[in-house]
Amino acid sequence: MAALVIAGALGVALRASGRRELHLLDGDSVWRLTYDVRFDVERPGARIRVALPADTPHSRVFRQDVSYSDLTAERMRPSRSESRELSLSAVRAGEYRIVARLDLHLCREARWQPNGPVGPLRADDRAQALRATPTIQVNSPAVENTLRSLRNAPGRSADLVHALFEFCAFELEPGGDTAPDDAAGALETGRAGPLGRVRAFVALCRASKMAARLVTGFEIRETAGLRPHTWAEVLVGEAWVPYDPENGYSGEMPHRFVPVRRDGVEIVHTSGARDLEASYALMRLPPGSGPWASRPRHVLDILDLTRLPLEVHQVLSLILLLPLGALVTSVFRTMIGIRTFGTFTPALIALSFVFADWRTGVLVFAAVLALGLASRSLLERLKLLMVPRLSVVLTLVVLSIVFLVSVLDYYGLTPSAQAVLLPMVILTMTVERFYVTTEEDGVRFALQLLGGTVLVAFCCFLVLCWNRVGRMLLAYPELHLFTLAALVLVGRYTGYRLSELWRFRDLAGPGSEDRRA
Repeated sequence: MAALVIAGALGVALRASGRRELHLLDGDSVWRLTYDVRFDVERPGARIRVALPADTPHSRVFRQDVSYSDLTAERMRPSRSESRELSLSAVRAGEYRIVARLDLHLCREARWQPNGPVGPLRADDRAQALRATPTIQVNSPAVENTLRSLRNAPGRSADLVHALFEFCAFELEPGGDTAPDDAAGALETGRAGPLGRVRAFVALCRASKMAARLVTGFEIRETAGLRPHTWAEVLVGEAWVPYDPENGYSGEMPHRFVPVRRDGVEIVHTSGARDLEASYALMRLPPGSGPWASRPRHVLDILDLTRLPLEVHQVLSLILLLPLGALVTSVFRTMIGIRTFGTFTPALIALSFVFADWRTGVLVFAAVLALGLASRSLLERLKLLMVPRLSVVLTLVVLSIVFLVSVLDYYGLTPSAQAVLLPMVILTMTVERFYVTTEEDGVRFALQLLGGTVLVAFCCFLVLCWNRVGRMLLAYPELHLFTLAALVLVGRYTGYRLSELWRFRDLAGPGSEDRRA
């Protein structure tokens, strides 16, 4: 144990000293933004324009990888509106897919100079920022009446931009999917969704002869579903000042907001294509994946697991958590005295629930176990040999899982038919062991083993969901030397189990000396 602890401490210290230059500064983070765009083209010549994140004082793209087939790239350059855009054209009719992976370095402090036009706004750009559009109706009576009432209202801020912002941010009622998403509709009804709110603000600014434009981008944070977010920018002097009526930001946006397209709300725009589907995903990267990671290769890099492709990081992190699940099982079986079906059955069941919706997983697990036990009792009459019998149970378990997931999906109780991935072999062996234990030791003892298995599996599930620890183990796998030391400690334990203290509690009570005599 002492040798394992010392070796683990030395390994972590050596790796930490070697990775010192890879650590991010306080407040910095590295992210991967992924576009997945699918569409159909009826005839060649259709064009697709994909907006890419723009560099800001707080963020920059240090690596990008765009993959596509049968598409011709026309340009990828910044425009006068400071947007970076990839323009593609289709060479044939059919289905297309574009996958873009963009790695961003995000920092709290303003560290970089954004790439964009400098100096006063050109006349045509100013006219562009003052124009009316089908969704920003500058000349609408609703816009003119609202602007007139705001100018004449007593107690309003002397700063017209601030007054317009406060009205759109706090006086337009929030609406759901039925709320107008255009400026005139939002001002007429007094209700607006996120797009209607920001378009109303831009329309009021343009009606006041102040250049304003829409900005669409992403909020860089860990979230289950990533969607584009739109805010506004107003030209004050020679600088564009951001305003976000939806979130209440004025004058400055938080550093985690990264603009992608200016003067528009579409990240991907097509001309001549149909059935456009665009999805976006965001994943936080380990420090070693930053721009400073491009250095000469060395054989010792084999020991650095963070250099592996990012697509396998999550799986490797989960695999590295399995020894902790085994440690939990060892503690429960050796020191607490809770019995389970098999040694690693709880950890493997917990592992399957990490990739699945746990509520659906528990329901399917209980139903499959019940159906498996019923079918196993019927198979007993056939007097089959063990291997064919287990194969029959496995087949029934697979069919039960497939059709149960289909039933749940039909009634809308599960997100998709792939929401459950239970270990079929483990379920098969659990059914077999439960039935054999019932025949040999009774139903009560079999239920105790099943309850112990579920309890330990739940505790293992809590450990396997520990994503931060998984990422730490991926960066410092030597930490498992401490896990080995803990397993050695548990393996050398020869004291009473907690369950035995409860089991023989009568011997420690009054009159125990007489009973022992």
